[in-house]
Amino acid sequence: MTTEQKTYTVHMYHHTHWDREWWSTLQRFRFRLVHTIDRILDTVEQNEDFTNFVLDGQTIVLKDYLEVRPQQLERLKTHINSGKLFVGPWHILPDEFLVSGEATIRNLWLGERTVRSLGIKKSMVGYLPDQFGHIAQMPQILQGFGVDNAIVWRGFGAPPLGQEDGTGDQGKDYYLFPKARNSDVFPGRMQNEFWWEAPNGTRVLGIFLPLEYYRSHFKEDPENPEWTHDQTVGRAMRTLNHLKAFAATDYILEPMGGDHLNVDPRLPRLLKTINAEIGKAGFRYEQTSLDQFIQNVKTQQDRISVVWKGEGRAFGRKAHILPGVFSARLYLKQYNYKTQTELERYAEPLQAITWTLGERYEQDYLWLAWDRLIQNHPHDSICGCSIDAVHREMIPRFEEALQIGQLLKEDSLQVLANRVRATFSEPDDLVFVVFNPLNWNRTDQVVLTLNPHLEVRPEEWALIGENGQEIPFQVRQARSPYEKAESFPWLGIKDPQQHDMDSVTELYFVAEDLPGVGYRTYALRKLADPRPSHRIRPYTILGNVALHKGNEAITDLAVGPRVLENRFLKVTVNEKDGSLTLEDRETGHVYEGLNQFVDGGDNGDTYNYGWPLGDLEFSTRDLRPHIQVLEAGAASSTLRVTWKLKLPASISENRQNRSDSYTDFELHSDITLHAGVKRVDIRTHFVNTAKDHRLRAVFPLGRKIERSSAESQFCVVDRPARLPEDQRGSGEPAVHEHPQMAFVSVTDGEKGLSILNRGLPEFSADEEGNVFLTVLRAVGYLSREDFLTRVGGAGPTSATPDAQTLGPCEAEYSIYPHAGTWEEAQTVRVAHAYNAPLVANTRVSQIVPLRNQHLTVNATLPDSGSFLKVEGNALLTALKRAEDQEALVVRLVNQSSKAESVTLKPLQTLKAAFLTNMLEQPTESLSVLEGAVTLDIQPWQIVTVLLEVE
Repeated sequence: MTTEQKTYTVHMYHHTHWDREWWSTLQRFRFRLVHTIDRILDTVEQNEDFTNFVLDGQTIVLKDYLEVRPQQLERLKTHINSGKLFVGPWHILPDEFLVSGEATIRNLWLGERTVRSLGIKKSMVGYLPDQFGHIAQMPQILQGFGVDNAIVWRGFGAPPLGQEDGTGDQGKDYYLFPKARNSDVFPGRMQNEFWWEAPNGTRVLGIFLPLEYYRSHFKEDPENPEWTHDQTVGRAMRTLNHLKAFAATDYILEPMGGDHLNVDPRLPRLLKTINAEIGKAGFRYEQTSLDQFIQNVKTQQDRISVVWKGEGRAFGRKAHILPGVFSARLYLKQYNYKTQTELERYAEPLQAITWTLGERYEQDYLWLAWDRLIQNHPHDSICGCSIDAVHREMIPRFEEALQIGQLLKEDSLQVLANRVRATFSEPDDLVFVVFNPLNWNRTDQVVLTLNPHLEVRPEEWALIGENGQEIPFQVRQARSPYEKAESFPWLGIKDPQQHDMDSVTELYFVAEDLPGVGYRTYALRKLADPRPSHRIRPYTILGNVALHKGNEAITDLAVGPRVLENRFLKVTVNEKDGSLTLEDRETGHVYEGLNQFVDGGDNGDTYNYGWPLGDLEFSTRDLRPHIQVLEAGAASSTLRVTWKLKLPASISENRQNRSDSYTDFELHSDITLHAGVKRVDIRTHFVNTAKDHRLRAVFPLGRKIERSSAESQFCVVDRPARLPEDQRGSGEPAVHEHPQMAFVSVTDGEKGLSILNRGLPEFSADEEGNVFLTVLRAVGYLSREDFLTRVGGAGPTSATPDAQTLGPCEAEYSIYPHAGTWEEAQTVRVAHAYNAPLVANTRVSQIVPLRNQHLTVNATLPDSGSFLKVEGNALLTALKRAEDQEALVVRLVNQSSKAESVTLKPLQTLKAAFLTNMLEQPTESLSVLEGAVTLDIQPWQIVTVLLEVE
């Protein structure tokens, strides 16, 4: 009796993986792209056996091509719509950890907009072939666009089901199974097909590429038939015998193509030749698409048993995940944070709000900004692991997107200022509004930019709230990067003083109880009798002081020698080492040694940190600092701590040590406490004079911990503080460094500490409870192979002197102490408040009006209010006008472990409400009761709601 041999259908998808910019520039790669697509079009037209080609899952290649070959549009449309070419659903293939969740959604939307504008079909495959690890919520995002699958490689992987651990930890060991390192966190066995599950339980069909996406073309030598046979039939058998061990179904997926590879017109002929021999081994090749493979696998999906929950960041499983990219060229990450925040928190929601008030919604302008920003989101771009020329070309894109976001924000804020009644103001008052983009009431500092010729100073002006109360404020002089300020006639300035035209006055104060997604109105009033400045201190000073010299409690903020305090916190600077001691007055917990710095060598590259064998670490511990009062005031006060170090100038010539020549390195931390705000804001800045090193700020909890919790895209991820014990000898050992969005938090269950950041994606946390925040990583090569933390190169060995980040650098972060866990302490709210400051604008334009005309006052709004009341514990991530209809779109995420009931009530009359997918297509009608809609949001669920308002 014989057993019938199993037959596998092998889906070979022919593709090119198009890194738009990397080891060369966009234009040099585009020249290759244009000629590659030319040849693809010729091939599919001239060879009827050539069935299809996959254009890398991203639509931007079409735009890049058509800018040069616009006359080829109809040819492209014909072959895409007939199923010969496959594009999308992405616009660009993004890094997942370094961009926001909303940016990932906009990326998929740009792919949708592109296929709509070109009149073509898009692939419905979640193609993620080369990302450096994968975020936990990607399945939920993909399902939001109707994509129920994902093709992945890095960060996943393990030996096949039923197999023992192997030794193939390096990508070059193609036909060896990997070892299932850190299997206490990630699944220890793998199938080619698996279920990938997001934190809320949403699943997609995952397809793992055991031999990665890069498979070079078959080789032939007419003069050596034996070698040709080995490189065609022999290679196919070696590949398929390996892949079938991972197959859960009767279908095997094999890529054919790689980075910037051209089409291979020989493929149909070669597959026919190979099929003639491998059929007896139970295999049959078809040149097909990813979409077709997914359809076939679904017919046998009941055979799939592996479930992968959460993020794909398994180290040492053959594919490198290159964690050093989180800190390479940090200036790019900071630029990205600023630009994303400008668009998500201000430009889009304010444009939507003013649209409901009858203004134009600048949809095309917003998409222009998103397009420029997202062009910087491919992993070779935002990760900082390309040649210097590439990253220099990114800056104008960031700048263009940032400026668009800022001007749309400013214009909308001025519309609001012209709509508020300001019933408490007097005719000569300078009225302004303060806007809160977050969906809960908050108290925080706000900065208002004024024309310097007004000479606004606390001695001569009063800041008035809507109840008539006077509010303490401070001013400083600053420079405007974009506008010029003159003594314009509409400001009514008499006898103007001389000011540089790029100078501005920044007025700042603490605005109390700002409504969520709402505003308050304030007024500046010129005093009839100026206050004498030399005889008073309009803020509270600790210690024995004389009458009017700081003895009165103006607010809860006080400053003393090396001390800042308010009703929540007391901050003391240690005079011996400059570290901070922080007393939490709500819990009684004391934290010592905060904001120390450690600096070590780095002989790695832009992809991976590398520790030199003869490393020398330098620290601010026991280094006596210089401490000064930078600013004292009733709204905020700042102490500056300065350390003078001498650091090795670079790595040594043999790259095993830090050099024996030293450079002066002066480090400053400005420590700021605001009245009525429970967090300590820090701005660390310096001129980097050293190469090949890593600088980190340290924050000890003072208790042992088991894990860290860090915000990721639409969720918070727990990671063990202890490294796996089986990492020695791995192709890329696991590291303590992890990605974060707005915060990282540690706790022992009783005492907690959260570190917030603005555009600093890399942290680590050890078992002793120390949190390390990377504020600089300086390296000089795109990729190298001679350091200790990775086997093999990750790219070409190209010098990247700009990655040393010499010159001025800064890092912004904040300390939030609390009891218990991040969830109990509502760290999400505190972190997003730090990341999305309150913003303000005046009714009277301080510069030339953005529209080249003054807005007419149309005072229809009350002095304060909310445009969208959100009751319940959820985070608003998007407020915008719908893409395809006259309605508001609201997106919320429940970043907690329990279900939440959330009520939405817009300012305008609510006519109807719908749950939608992320393409804003209604999926369920919601009941409207008394102008509001209530919905239950499950733990970690992302919901999108469409509101039809009058």
